[in-house]
Amino acid sequence: MRKVYKALSTLKGVIDIQILPNFDKGYAEVHLKCERKTHKEEIEDVINEISQETPYHEYRVIWVKHRAFF
Repeated sequence: MRKVYKALSTLKGVIDIQILPNFDKGYAEVHLKCERKTHKEEIEDVINEISQETPYHEYRVIWVKHRAFF
C-alpha cells in the first residue's frame, strides 16, 4: 500500500489520499481528494505502472460512483 500511496501522491493536484484495506476480501479502496480535476487516465496510468513494478500484487482501477455528503 505504501507504493500506491507514494505513486498517487506524485499526481498534480492531489491533496489527500486515503487507503482503506479490506484484508478479508483482498482489496483496498483508495479515496483521492484533488484541488483540480484529475483525469481518470492519469490515475489509471499511475496504477498500471505500479502493477508492472510490483511482481507480487496486481493493482487495477475499478471506478465506483460516489455520493457527496453535506
